[in-house]
Amino acid sequence: MDFKKMEYELSAEGAESSRKADAYLDSLRRRNAKFEFHLPRYSELIPFPIYMSQLLNIVDSALEPFTVPGEEKIITKAMINNYVQKKVIMPPQDKKYDRSHIIHLIVIGILKQIITIEEITQVIQMQLAKYPKISIAYNFFCIALEDALNASFNGISPQDRNRKHRPPTVLSEIIESCVMAFSNRVYVRKALYMSKAAEAAKSINGIKK
Repeated sequence: MDFKKMEYELSAEGAESSRKADAYLDSLRRRNAKFEFHLPRYSELIPFPIYMSQLLNIVDSALEPFTVPGEEKIITKAMINNYVQKKVIMPPQDKKYDRSHIIHLIVIGILKQIITIEEITQVIQMQLAKYPKISIAYNFFCIALEDALNASFNGISPQDRNRKHRPPTVLSEIIESCVMAFSNRVYVRKALYMSKAAEAAKSINGIKK
């Protein structure tokens, strides 16, 4: 047995496999360059009271880009009622929800994939203590999330976006760590889904041949 030849072939095969993997990740990044996610800012959210069905549609629309096909909804009617019962969010007025409810549910829908509801409540309270205006607190969260997504999907660090440097605080590091963990999770899940879909397509093409 020619071990040198085998070693060379394995090495070449490994290099080719590595090249294909790198090409796949590059294509994933290129596809996700279009995934320039924009979380709606406070001023972009509906300013008047809405019913549960409308609330669910708005929240689902905001969170849908983070899911993969076939996945269950991140926020459901039962969950919202449970959050109200546990005083995680304020109860609706006359069965209507406002902009504050939308914001809380978007943030909960994102962070609950990383930390517990109790911890989310603590983070929200810390953020509102620092920025009493919910519009400012929420908009800062939006910026942190978008920076994290750009880092995970496109390799663009916050510095690349020319953000003004701000000395880190315990709160800012907590939020940045949460959104970075979330963004990495989304990237991994989407990459695995696309890889599985590619393998399935390859198998189907093989059967057709």
